[in-house]
Amino acid sequence: MNILVTGGAGFLGSYVMAALAGAGHTPISFDVTGPGPEALAVFADGQARYRVGQVTDQARIFDVCRSEKIDAIVHAAGMVGLELSLAQPFATYQTNVMGTVSVCEAARQLGLRRVVFISSNAAYHQGAGGSLCETDSVFSVRQGNPAGHYGTSKMASEAIGLAYATFQGLDFLALRVTAVYGFGMRSPMFIKPMVENAVRGMPTRFATGGPMKRDYTYVFDCASAVVRAIEMPPIQEGTQRVLNVAAGAARTAAEVAQAVRRLIPDAQIEIGDTLSPLEEINAKMRASLDIAAAKDILGWAPQWPLDDGIRDYAERFRAYALATAN
Repeated sequence: MNILVTGGAGFLGSYVMAALAGAGHTPISFDVTGPGPEALAVFADGQARYRVGQVTDQARIFDVCRSEKIDAIVHAAGMVGLELSLAQPFATYQTNVMGTVSVCEAARQLGLRRVVFISSNAAYHQGAGGSLCETDSVFSVRQGNPAGHYGTSKMASEAIGLAYATFQGLDFLALRVTAVYGFGMRSPMFIKPMVENAVRGMPTRFATGGPMKRDYTYVFDCASAVVRAIEMPPIQEGTQRVLNVAAGAARTAAEVAQAVRRLIPDAQIEIGDTLSPLEEINAKMRASLDIAAAKDILGWAPQWPLDDGIRDYAERFRAYALATAN
């Protein structure tokens, strides 16, 4: 299949491009900027497969879909993060929500096979148990989403896609990913500076954050889930269309620090045992994700335990640093 990957020049997008190509598909990246050096290290054909465009530019999406004979779309483009969304709420909704509308509308009008939307655990408002299940609440009549406008935009985008599925017959599937890490990642999430500084022989110090939990998920696991989501047969009416994709086990930042120290000799990491006010808010939607539905519907399961992921991340970053040193 010919598959458009919005945000295909980004971190997760570049791994999705590589995974789709490895599975025999022809991925086309649709992004506002081309792939950087790290993205090209992940997927060497990224520049050749890149088509410039803004996800809210519906006319451009139509043009690229037609010219490239696109069969399906992986929608990964968007503004990411609590802090950025609080600083730029209008841009967050414009890009994330209206971008999803543009993608769904193009898929509807062109009769594309499927849209796979990269959502986030940030869509959750709160859980009902020890882990977050897809049926847990994404809305409260009393207060806003703990992940700010970012989480709200993901919640709204899922609802929009489901409405297109129900009323326009669009084969829409949302994957709620969380704490995706690996070589080329952009958001720190504690793990990026821990690993990369350790490889460089530099110390890492955090004043706060030790108790912050995340369900750290290696990027190769996320990319493989996207391939499964694209390739699965047409989704039958009544089938769950929102699925958690994660490792299924939350770890604190302090536990991640212990793993990095164990796996990378001479790693120097210090992390405080309290949370900042913003971390306290963010921690409300941080927990293990229940991945039973993804296992059942996609036939997918994570293959990268945290130690293996950190080890592979460090090796890839070390090789890249050596190759680009001169």
